[in-house]
Amino acid sequence: MIDNFFHMLTDEKINQIHAASLEVLEKTGLKIDHPVALEKLADAGARVDKDRQRVYLSNDLVEKALETAPKSFTCAGRTPEFDFITGKTGQGHMPSFRTVGGAINLYNLSTDKARPIRIKDCKEMAHLVDGLENLNTHGALTPQDIRLETYDIETLKIMLEKGRKHIWALTTDSKNLKYQLEMMEAVAGGSQLLKKRPICSGIVCLIAPLIFPFDEIERLLLYGEYNLPIRVPLTPIIGANAPYTLAGTITQTNAEALGNLVVLQTLCPGIPTWYYALVQSMDMAKGHTQFVNPEVLIVQTAFLQLARHYGLPAATSPVMGNDCQAHQIMFEKGTSMTTTALAGINEIGGVGGIENGLAISPQLLVIENEMIAFTKKMLEGIDICEETLAVQAIIQDDHKGNYLESPHTFNHLRKELRFKASLFDGRSLLEWQKDPKTIIDRAQEKKNAIMNDHKVPPLEEKLTQELDRILKTAQNELGNQHIAQTG
Repeated sequence: MIDNFFHMLTDEKINQIHAASLEVLEKTGLKIDHPVALEKLADAGARVDKDRQRVYLSNDLVEKALETAPKSFTCAGRTPEFDFITGKTGQGHMPSFRTVGGAINLYNLSTDKARPIRIKDCKEMAHLVDGLENLNTHGALTPQDIRLETYDIETLKIMLEKGRKHIWALTTDSKNLKYQLEMMEAVAGGSQLLKKRPICSGIVCLIAPLIFPFDEIERLLLYGEYNLPIRVPLTPIIGANAPYTLAGTITQTNAEALGNLVVLQTLCPGIPTWYYALVQSMDMAKGHTQFVNPEVLIVQTAFLQLARHYGLPAATSPVMGNDCQAHQIMFEKGTSMTTTALAGINEIGGVGGIENGLAISPQLLVIENEMIAFTKKMLEGIDICEETLAVQAIIQDDHKGNYLESPHTFNHLRKELRFKASLFDGRSLLEWQKDPKTIIDRAQEKKNAIMNDHKVPPLEEKLTQELDRILKTAQNELGNQHIAQTG
């Protein structure tokens, strides 16, 4: 691995941001709509105003939470060969890569057409992700053709059946989460095994700025029973729900990161989590947001450095394109992936996502799989030792410049492997004109090959039957509740 990550901030600036964030937590605090959480935080030493549902946090509570939070942890696959550790950097530990979560549309780069995601697409995407060797985590999608009350439970069932990689299981609310946890426990082999090898990670949402709604705390408490890793997306929109200045956005969001860490570690001590900032910027002229622009990358890089400063696993979703135009997408995703990888990120999310994460493209997943291989090769860095410095080989060459025949070249040809492209095309213009396939065409061919040839071992029949039972129970119970509430 590379020896030094890119730094956006000096130590002095980090200390300034940290001090400003602590001041926000002490004077503005968090708004939490949950009496049990307020009580536990008060018992832990926080200053609590129950009437206003405000919690004011001291530096001591922040320091305790930083000590309690795991610095690294395992994210498991359905089968052990897909397990990976997040939080470690250097010494051969690469970042993990996660597909976009929550997308509602499927975009076909080959035809430039989009349509709502269907449950059939969820099956195919789980199969495709299983066959792409550089993807580690599969984010749940949002199919539009099944029952709204239980779509998240049915989607998880499909993902558990059709793929073997770690799952980011999005959920509607705490009622639905109970059924999802039951499914996870069944596939993992019991509650203790699920704690030991968490095959899924979850989500708890903090609403910017600095607000924890009631049901988000309910979900946190449920995840805490299994000690499942959870992401708390910090969602600053520069100039909208966060200050217009970049430093102001960093201060508010870092306060949210430290504040949510105190909440997590007070209510569920030791629960694994990421410092996860999902940054956007408001275009003041056009009135829409952007996931990729220079300002967003600057802020994201600062957050990654802050996460390393605190010793927390760092995550963001830098590869969700702003648009649907292939030539722009390639630039946006390549720039974002490289920048955040060289800044020391632990998890890169948003793979396959376009239009600010509203859509996912299967062809783009295949292309980004190769972009990830390119990025990983960069992160390998340089092997420097007496043999690789090649002093004797340079002397023996004696100004001829013919290393093709050098014994040193033959000795290292298979030791120091080069990146080999399968989709990126290095042909000349004349060669390409004879067979003018685009990278999108080649991605579609590879996608078809994975769908036709890649095999995913099925779950045992008794497990499939158990998942069916859980889903039917959820549909009956939650569907009846929905009818009672709306009827």
